[in-house]
Amino acid sequence: MEENVLVVDDEEVIRDVCAEILAGEGYLVTTASTGQEALHLVSENSYDAVVTDIMMPDMSGLDLLEVIRSTSIDVTAIVITGLGTFDMATKSDRLGAREFVVKPFTPLELSRAVSKALAGKNSKAV
Repeated sequence: MEENVLVVDDEEVIRDVCAEILAGEGYLVTTASTGQEALHLVSENSYDAVVTDIMMPDMSGLDLLEVIRSTSIDVTAIVITGLGTFDMATKSDRLGAREFVVKPFTPLELSRAVSKALAGKNSKAV
């Protein structure tokens, strides 16, 4: 079964690179450039994972996770950010993010984070 992943980042280059990496790993990838666009997609589609940047202009990735958590418990979250601080990691974890990836990241780091997060989700679903 192919897993659906939503990639949310306001930077087109980062969004496209993430989508390309994950599609190459066999995931079905959808992208969104804003938190509001992501919320619309999550409300109308089923995703196994959401990969989101933290710093976005319309709403932060953490705010996005908070809204998603309140409406869609089954979505696994992976946070990517240029702000790799302990505080950000702690906030992400508190909002249910399973993995935290710091920019700049390698393709291997991203694919491992998504794979690990989804494996954790699937093992808890059993």
